[in-house]
Amino acid sequence: MAQRILIAEDNDRVAAFLEALLRHEGYATERTADGIETLQHIGRGAPDLLLLDLRLPRLHGVDLLKKLRKSTVGRDLPVIVATGVYRGERYARAAQGLGVRHYLEKPFSAEALLLAVKDMLSSRQQEAAAEESEPFDHHLYQAFSTAFSGTCHFEGTRGAILSFLAGTPVSLRPGFVHRDFGDYLFQNGRISADEYDYYQAAGRFRSDVLVQLGCLRYPELLQEKLAYLNGELIEAFSGPPLKVEQRPFPLSPGLQLFTLNMPSLFYRGYWRSSAPDTANPFPEDVYGQFVAPAAAFYRHVNFLDLNEEERRFVGQLDGSRTMAECLEGASGLMPLLRLLKTFGMLTFAREPLSPELPAGMPLRTLFNILEDETGASSDDPLESFSDLVADESRDDEPLVPSQPAPPVLPETVDLSLRVRQVFDGLQGKNYYQVFAMEQGKFSFDQLKSHYFRLTREFGPEAMMQLAGEEAGMVEEILATVTTAYNTLSDVIKKERYDELLGSDKVGLGQKGDDIFQSQVQFQSGKVFLDMEEWDNAEKALQDACNIAPKNGDYLAHLAWSIYRNPRNGSSPAMREKVRQMLNRALSLDRVPSAYAFKGWMLLDGGQDLLAEAEFSKALKLDARHALARKGLREITEKREQEKKGLFRRMFS
Repeated sequence: MAQRILIAEDNDRVAAFLEALLRHEGYATERTADGIETLQHIGRGAPDLLLLDLRLPRLHGVDLLKKLRKSTVGRDLPVIVATGVYRGERYARAAQGLGVRHYLEKPFSAEALLLAVKDMLSSRQQEAAAEESEPFDHHLYQAFSTAFSGTCHFEGTRGAILSFLAGTPVSLRPGFVHRDFGDYLFQNGRISADEYDYYQAAGRFRSDVLVQLGCLRYPELLQEKLAYLNGELIEAFSGPPLKVEQRPFPLSPGLQLFTLNMPSLFYRGYWRSSAPDTANPFPEDVYGQFVAPAAAFYRHVNFLDLNEEERRFVGQLDGSRTMAECLEGASGLMPLLRLLKTFGMLTFAREPLSPELPAGMPLRTLFNILEDETGASSDDPLESFSDLVADESRDDEPLVPSQPAPPVLPETVDLSLRVRQVFDGLQGKNYYQVFAMEQGKFSFDQLKSHYFRLTREFGPEAMMQLAGEEAGMVEEILATVTTAYNTLSDVIKKERYDELLGSDKVGLGQKGDDIFQSQVQFQSGKVFLDMEEWDNAEKALQDACNIAPKNGDYLAHLAWSIYRNPRNGSSPAMREKVRQMLNRALSLDRVPSAYAFKGWMLLDGGQDLLAEAEFSKALKLDARHALARKGLREITEKREQEKKGLFRRMFS
């Protein structure tokens, strides 16, 4: 029987094209032209897949999705969004929160649509077949938390058998990715085909025969076995749910041959298996409660290697703040939150509470707590948004937090009321008043601060919570704010606007408007770097370089934006271009940023000594350069780990 696809599209021409394309591929299709009709159609009998246009008459597509996800019939309905209005990665990420995995922007190719359809329908079939299965992390944590000793036999994975000693994985064959440990070494060029054949046959899969053959030294063998086991288990986090049969065997108490870093393995697995901001693990009611470390927190947290934002968040978990307060201004924490929930590392209460330090545990230090928990550490990242906001603007009443809030949090204020307040407040105001400025007292810092606060407050996450009149108001707010910002941040446009207002004083009120305009673009580019909007950063920094082609700092930051952009990550040509740009920047200006950027490129390439030299050059010019300090610290920590020795890491 053909699988049924419902096309919710109000444009007859587009809908007819989609229907013809899908029917040609053997699917049964049905059509609706507005949101209410679509909802009623699904209520009479859910299709296998919904192809949804967001801007539908009578009921907005986002509102339709929200209603579906709250209903029994639509909770798990596969949905592909096809939109020509809401463009960009931020909207796609926000739609993921409503269970949308494929977000197509019109015009899209027939190939892209068919690939998305096949992926969604095949995934649904796999989910139906795996109703009794559990995600891999569930099985792994169950064995770890119960100190299980024995073997876990997984179905549907070549019959993979994972062996545990006291809750720690010690052996896997066949693997989830590679056939076995020998195949892993062969694929990575560590052993030859003949040596792999011997390992499988005469060696009977005993890894020590590889030492006998002279393929690896014994310390190298242990290191490779750890890398193989870690890599295979992390990949399994991204796999489908599995059925498992546990077969225990007795083990002498206290025996521990070697250990994987299990908390770190889960943390890396959660990063691999989901986008950082899409899956909120805690129920919504805990975000208004006070949070503190549970006893399990102290047993596991020192095994983690957290980034600065995560360390700052962890440092706030002292029982005096609510979960929402700790998360304010943070993003990208969902893998860490999933780990904290899985391992039971947090405790919640309606009133302030104290941390649960395990009794009798002589805790020396916590590696993942910033010394300055307020975030004012000298090791802050190079491009900090707060560093770019003028002191005068910090005294203003903030419109929104300076960083985006987590995507799924209980609303502390009525969003609809907030939308109406801002919308009414913008009526009848000129562009200066939109940003709380007077025409004769222009401040680019204040302009930038208010612009990014407003666009973050009413970004895709807010849009996904609204529909109808409020959604239209948000679109008008963003259109007004964007037009005002583009006008006031451009020298020529601002002059013309001042003339329209009848002002005697036009322009930016500063000598050398072209120089100031390059500074405006440069500061905007640094803000986009901080927000990780690489394309926008590159565009703004390219504009700055076009205006001031002999400014080495501008050119260095442009090179950095190209290097950090994920779409350039696999291109040797782009890396070479970045290297040449940084050398050119240093020939123009000996700026510390260029040395620091070069250092990180070398460090990423495994050239630690060369990287150290570049970081040192940066610090000679600026002793507090955050990015260079961070690079040297990473090299130092890496060397300290190497000094401890492989055996100590394995057996301690």
